[in-house]
Amino acid sequence: MPESAAPNRRMFGPLPRLVHLAAASDREPQTWRYTTDTPPAAWFEAAFDDAAWRTGPGGFGARDTRFARVGTEWRTPDIWIRRVVDIPAGPWAAPHLRVFHDDDTRVYLNGVLVAELPGANAGFAYVPLTGTARAALHAGRNMIAVHTHQTRGGQFIDV
Repeated sequence: MPESAAPNRRMFGPLPRLVHLAAASDREPQTWRYTTDTPPAAWFEAAFDDAAWRTGPGGFGARDTRFARVGTEWRTPDIWIRRVVDIPAGPWAAPHLRVFHDDDTRVYLNGVLVAELPGANAGFAYVPLTGTARAALHAGRNMIAVHTHQTRGGQFIDV
């Protein structure tokens, strides 16, 4: 530890340990089910049958989007993506989503809307899961469902 960091460590303690419970596609390849056709109203529910949707590696977007690692090219105005993640048993001190979105994005966890993210960010950002969003997360099988709407500029989504 550099000598200049020691006073800060004494005052604030050690840095929190970051644990990825489920990786985004920039960390390890992830396969998603996706559609660019408007799905039925209950598309975000955990029990929704997405077997007819296409499969592809994340992230989804335009290959020329800055800082984006595109696994599946997406160039339509909207995309809906879903995948199952297996979460190890907690406790989790402060769960967050790690999201890179360009543009407007809604994220659902087990059928619960957990994040509405307007506009775009310039890379992955951490979105805290609190209240009902945190209550939607549980050990074992969890369904992440995402809708992203393209408005202008770059185009990308990965969670």
